[in-house]
Amino acid sequence: MTLQPEDFWSFYEWLVRPNAFLESALLQGIVLFVLAIVLGLIVGYMVSAARYGPSEGFYAVARTVRDLVRFDLPGTSARRVMALARLAFKEAIRRKVLFVVGLFVVGLLLAGWYLNPESDDPARLYISFVLTATNYLILALALFISAFSLPADIKSKTIYTIVTKPVRPTEIVLGRMLGFVAVGTMMMVPMGLASYLFVTRGLRHTHLEVTDVRELSNGRLEGETDYIRGHKHTFSIDPDSGGLGLTDMVRGHRHVVTQTEDGSFTIGPATGALRARIPSYGEVQFYDRQGDKKDAGIDVGHEKVQEGYGSAGIARLVGVTQGPRRAEHGYIEGGTLGVAEFTFSDVTPERYVDGLPLDMSIRAYRSFKGDIVTGIRGSITMKHPDKAISSNPITFIVDEYTVDEKLLPLNIEGTDGNETRMLNVFDDLVDENGQMMVQIRCLDRSQYLGVTKSGVYLRPGENSFAWNLTKAYISIWLQMTMIIAFGVMFSTFLSGPVAMVATAVCVLLGFSAEQVYDTRYYIDSGIERGGGPIESVVRILKQDAMTTQLDVDALAGKVIKAVDAGIVYTLDAIATALPNLPKMVSTAEYAASGFDIFGALLARHAAATLGYCILAFVVSYFFLKSREIAA
Repeated sequence: MTLQPEDFWSFYEWLVRPNAFLESALLQGIVLFVLAIVLGLIVGYMVSAARYGPSEGFYAVARTVRDLVRFDLPGTSARRVMALARLAFKEAIRRKVLFVVGLFVVGLLLAGWYLNPESDDPARLYISFVLTATNYLILALALFISAFSLPADIKSKTIYTIVTKPVRPTEIVLGRMLGFVAVGTMMMVPMGLASYLFVTRGLRHTHLEVTDVRELSNGRLEGETDYIRGHKHTFSIDPDSGGLGLTDMVRGHRHVVTQTEDGSFTIGPATGALRARIPSYGEVQFYDRQGDKKDAGIDVGHEKVQEGYGSAGIARLVGVTQGPRRAEHGYIEGGTLGVAEFTFSDVTPERYVDGLPLDMSIRAYRSFKGDIVTGIRGSITMKHPDKAISSNPITFIVDEYTVDEKLLPLNIEGTDGNETRMLNVFDDLVDENGQMMVQIRCLDRSQYLGVTKSGVYLRPGENSFAWNLTKAYISIWLQMTMIIAFGVMFSTFLSGPVAMVATAVCVLLGFSAEQVYDTRYYIDSGIERGGGPIESVVRILKQDAMTTQLDVDALAGKVIKAVDAGIVYTLDAIATALPNLPKMVSTAEYAASGFDIFGALLARHAAATLGYCILAFVVSYFFLKSREIAA
């Protein structure tokens, strides 16, 4: 997976952005909250003025604000909130929502027949399936129960048993939200356990026997395992290893092979498929074919889709103009002085005891066919950041679209100035600040290797897969909580079906935010990419290509582009104000790709969820306070 620049930020950098406070999440959240309150007060006054008159409408809005600050918030009782939460919980259970768990289990049983364990990466396939299925089911459940509950109570008049008691609107809103969150949480626990068992049991297998065992002249044993689930392994056992050996990595896993005293072999279970790598990323610096520094690698002409402006709408409101931010592969030319140089920090003996585990996800670009059987060759060189000390190159063959795992030795032959000697990584190649450079080169002339900052990293350790899967479920829980808050908010002033549609539209706009940012980027930059919605319809009707000049007269073209700009900027502001759900959903990609989900990433999602829940709570209060329930 390719991480974007903002994925490397810590929670503090994301929240405050010390070097660019105007782009910080804290300031943008405050601006969004203030704008929502101002817009809500204006709409509330307009409604009250139409109902009671201009002056009385102003006093009605003022009284509502006063009641929230002076009476309802300070007087909110945790006991009454929990009682209402229990009531909402029982109400949801009566609607037989627990059938969703049964539906999920049935889906797992059917998936066991159709998911292909012989795929190139079965672990990714299984994990992606369970997380995607859980995400869709839980979010659909949250959308349904939160949008229909309050309108159904008002329609059936069961709400009268609550509002006639000394219960405040804040308690009703909080009770509904907490009750529905409790229902979703209760359902996610068995779904998470079932997912873990499904993934681990689905990938569990072993090879029963070895074949073609041969002893080399140096006493080393080599052989192959039998053919199981569409694959087999080769293995080797060194004479001084005590009869223990490892198979090669096939489909993301390997096995331990043990030679017993009677000369037979036993093969252990699959290991390495379910992982949670803890990467240590470095800063990358590119050099061109002459050896000069460059800000980016070579662009080999692959089509790119810009990822837009991020939180551009609010950024513009506070005076910031952001550019596209997608991290693309930068390529280095083979057979030249071109190099991608990674500077890693905190390279210490405590973190790397047995060597430096280096994982690489490298792309290859061929300017001509060449040797397509062998593959493109590259080299790894360890280098001191300041001194002219470097190791001898370690050659490798590029293995695209997989994580190529290398173990760099702690003692390696290299050059110190003009002297060739044995080097120790920590004594000779790491500076006093714990930094070390790793240089990636392409050895084949006129061929290219592509890297990103997240594509080459050191791996000081790994986390538990079970805990990593739990963090992925926590991210789904946060999404569920946010949708419940929006559903309850819309249900305070809309009917059930309309509230569900409004919540679904917010979710879809959140998922489509990046496409809206893309369109606005191209409109701002003047790049012909089909234009906005009106221009796109015109092009479809006229069968014009999206990259050509629009075939209309000048005046009509200006009108179409002006209308499109207004629509796109409006959608941009709306999409910016809504939660960026694709970023929250992307945590499933971390778990499926075998990477530990950053704690800072979960903290950012939790902070965003809390902010939107508070905003939805305030809006829900004002609508419920002003609603004539008896009507």
